[in-house]
This record gives sequence, C-alpha cells and structure tokens, in this order.
Amino acid sequence: MSVREVHDALHGWAARLVSIGALVVTRLRPGLTWAEAQDLAHLHGYDLTEEVAALWTWRDGVGARPGRTPAHLAPGQDFASLDESLRRSREYLEASRAEERAGTATGTVWQPHWVVAVHGHASPLVLDGHRPGPDTFRHDPQADPLVVARSTLPQRIARWHDMLDTGTWRIARDGTWDVDLSHLTEAAHAPRTEVT
Repeated sequence: MSVREVHDALHGWAARLVSIGALVVTRLRPGLTWAEAQDLAHLHGYDLTEEVAALWTWRDGVGARPGRTPAHLAPGQDFASLDESLRRSREYLEASRAEERAGTATGTVWQPHWVVAVHGHASPLVLDGHRPGPDTFRHDPQADPLVVARSTLPQRIARWHDMLDTGTWRIARDGTWDVDLSHLTEAAHAPRTEVT
C-alpha cells in the first residue's frame, strides 16, 4: 500500500462526505508534511513509515472546540492529531509493558509498531506499522490476534463506503452521523473492487 493509495482513498471519502453534508469535513485540520510527521514520531519514540503517517499527512485529525458537537471521520471514529495519536499509542504500550512486568498481562499485548489511527467505541482502530504493512485492525486486548480482522486503510475506507451504500450509516440534518443497524443484510459482504 502506498501513500498515494491512502491519500486517494481518503480524498474519495472526504468528497463523499461533502456530497452528503457531513459536518466533519469542515473541521479537518491541514495535513502535516512528512518532515513534521517524522519530528513528532521521534518526539514520541516511534519509527513511522510514510505509509503509516499517510493518514496524518492527508489531514492532521479533526479540530475540536469546547461546546461544539463532536465531528467524527466515521460513526464513533474520533480522528485525533498525530501528536495525540502517538501519545495514546505510547500510553497503551507503557501500560501493556507494565502488565507484562507485573505478570498480569492477558490477551493481546500492545506492540511498539502499533499506532492508534482513530479511537472508536471501546476499541481503537490501529495501524500496524510492522513492515510490509500497514494493516488496520480493531484492538481488543482480549481477542486472539489470529482472529482479528485486518485490512489496509483503503480497504477499510471502501467498507465505510459500503456502510453508506446500504443506508446503515447516514448523515443527519445537523451534519452528524446516524446509524441504523436494521439496514445490515444477512448476505455475505461483497467487498468493493475499486478504492475510491
């Protein structure tokens, strides 16, 4: 997966959100330069690849202001700045290492090459920066890592398009997300073949 593929998928997602009146597109911060992303990574002790940093070189999270309605990249998906995402990732790593030292670690242990892409619901969407990656997955410390669904970021964004296509996700009149799980079908998911 290349930086260009990630940026193309994200541009396609943002264009779709603009077309349906999503509030989040008005709050996306400008993207970082690769040099800025590297500086932040070194500050937090990470060795990021350009592919992992591509999310934040596209846009550096969603700007939040007190008293304003939260705006999410997808339902329940809190898209933080790279600085905040790396800080959260480091906190997960340190907590995981502390559990290992104390002998209380259970389930999946946080890895030093994992970066929180977006916080969502109870489990963050993670970019696995291990080469040749990166893949995305939902981190559930209780799940067996062999059964956690993984996909590239463009594939995950294609799935987000599918959720809009089925009407499972919609934009409400106020520009925020509305979810209607009754639109999920029992038929097997047919993944998109093109990345938008």
